[in-house]
Amino acid sequence: MAEVQVDEVEGGERRRRRPLAEYAVELEAVSLSVRAAPPLRLKALVRACHHALALFDLLGVEAGFWKTEYAERLVALERAAEAMDSAEELVDRDVAAGRVRATGTHSNNLVRVKRGIELKRALFQLMLAQLQQQRPGGGGVSFDGVVSMAYAAVFARYHDKNVQSTVADSICAIPVKSISDFFATINETDESAAAEMQKYIDAANGIISYIDELFASRGVSADF
Repeated sequence: MAEVQVDEVEGGERRRRRPLAEYAVELEAVSLSVRAAPPLRLKALVRACHHALALFDLLGVEAGFWKTEYAERLVALERAAEAMDSAEELVDRDVAAGRVRATGTHSNNLVRVKRGIELKRALFQLMLAQLQQQRPGGGGVSFDGVVSMAYAAVFARYHDKNVQSTVADSICAIPVKSISDFFATINETDESAAAEMQKYIDAANGIISYIDELFASRGVSADF
């Protein structure tokens, strides 16, 4: 397995980072906040999703374009948040201009970030299922296998055959081969990772539903 470092050095001492746990707790905070007191604050959403970038690093250099595209969407929303506090205001402006689905609009970027949340939700759901079905002595689906299934479930239908082929090649090149190796790389055990993935899934369910309902309440679909 290729060595991928997620730890940081602070003041001469190595700090063991837990990017999955960091991501899950931030996304949970956003979900709880919007449930208790809407609207959905853009800065909080962007801050939480920035934690996903550390997970992209584990997919290897061949998947660097995934990270680049996702980071660009986050930067665009971060800039939008300087003028617009909430996702509601962002979508309302694009609806008024008749440009919700146009490439590069804030609504388009919001949907792409939401789809990134959906991808990781699907990935974690698949990994949880593998843990629950795990048999002594190993076996089961490989890490690149569950990544491939998550991509097929969330993104594949939006991509043409050339893009799907490129993604398939990059997934095959992922340096982390087993789910347990992935957990070890991000400083988690199977047990601790299961708890953090469930926390993420619960939070993601609330945020995804909220964004979908936001678009639907304006008479448009977020399925584009």
